[in-house]
Amino acid sequence: MHAGAEAEDEPMAAMNFIPLIDIALTLVIILMVTTAFIRPPGVSLKLPETSTHEGAPETPKDLTIAVGRDGGLFMDGQKADARACQLRLNQVAGRDKQARVLVRGDRDVPYQKVMDVMDMARQAGLTRISLLTDPKKTPAGG
Repeated sequence: MHAGAEAEDEPMAAMNFIPLIDIALTLVIILMVTTAFIRPPGVSLKLPETSTHEGAPETPKDLTIAVGRDGGLFMDGQKADARACQLRLNQVAGRDKQARVLVRGDRDVPYQKVMDVMDMARQAGLTRISLLTDPKKTPAGG
């Protein structure tokens, strides 16, 4: 009997992980490339910059209202008029008076437009209103 003949009949004890690693790394590269091109829906805003921020991070439960540079309103990324915003705020207030309203106002929008949105939320009975900002950029030297 030859030792080589017995080895051919036995099942292979080691698994080759190289093809699995190749597939995993390919998927990681694809995800990295595609996420770089995904833009959040809605309007592009230049938020005011502050050194501090207010409240907890944004969650999917929060109602987000954006006020564009031209004064147009966007609710959760969709264009809306003032009446639709007020109806949605009333619906949210009917379900949960503690719901958060996040107002994202472009830095060039008139102050009155942002105050109009805040007033709509207060009229609906919602008092947890946050004005979102971007973090202030610090100089590279210090």
